[in-house]
Amino acid sequence: MIRFAAAPSAEELSNLRESIQNVSLRTGLVALGMLLVSILAIRLVIVLVDRMLRRTKLDSSLHRFIETMLRVLLYFAALLMIASYVGIDVTSLVALLSLVSLAITLSVQNALSNVAGGIMIMGTKPFRKGDYVSVDELAGVVDEIGMFYTKLHTIDNRSVLIPNSKVAAATVENYSAFGKRRLDMEFSASYEAEPERVRQALRAAVERCDPLEGEELCVAIQSFDDSAIRYHVHFWIPANRVIQTRFDLNSAVWEEFRRGGIEMTYPHMNVHIQNRG
Repeated sequence: MIRFAAAPSAEELSNLRESIQNVSLRTGLVALGMLLVSILAIRLVIVLVDRMLRRTKLDSSLHRFIETMLRVLLYFAALLMIASYVGIDVTSLVALLSLVSLAITLSVQNALSNVAGGIMIMGTKPFRKGDYVSVDELAGVVDEIGMFYTKLHTIDNRSVLIPNSKVAAATVENYSAFGKRRLDMEFSASYEAEPERVRQALRAAVERCDPLEGEELCVAIQSFDDSAIRYHVHFWIPANRVIQTRFDLNSAVWEEFRRGGIEMTYPHMNVHIQNRG
């Protein structure tokens, strides 16, 4: 069971006001000095932490989030220390701050879930800026990974903001993770065309698309369909060239088939009539 801090009573608030009013000038000046020293110390700590984080592989957005949270905690601790020195009831102050923080938390809980999702994304790194990914039914190049949203740039030039909470819970496919991808396509040719001649035409079409050297190139018979022989083609290309290469290969196969006199068939039915008379 989750228990929230109880709201400060009217008596506690009254005691808090009296404690503040009873602070002497000398105590106030000392408290001001403590505040200035605390500010300088906190800045020094943040600088040291920033240098340490820069040596890690954490995302820059996560760096900023860690530094912001650390800064808030340090200022909160400094505030409690100074309040205790000047004689303010720290218990009442903590209760008041807890009530304020609870109200803020309840009002921005959706934003906090996005922050939690952003931390998960930056920690696990399922993708990086510049990767081509699909998140459920949305696909595009990652433009930005923020604390609240992940921004995608789609191939039709749209900018899409996806809440990090949804990204963290979604199925993410990263097409750029390994730098290369295998392109699989199928083509049909007439039964009248010799399979070896068709395979040569398909290989020539693939070579026109600049496949990666040293990688597997496969051109084989996939199946014998009703009206044609179906051929399977796969080869490896850079991950950022998949869509354009698919278009280029279609054009190249059409030209190579025309050059070789190979018919690209379509579904049809041959009817033979036999005269028995």
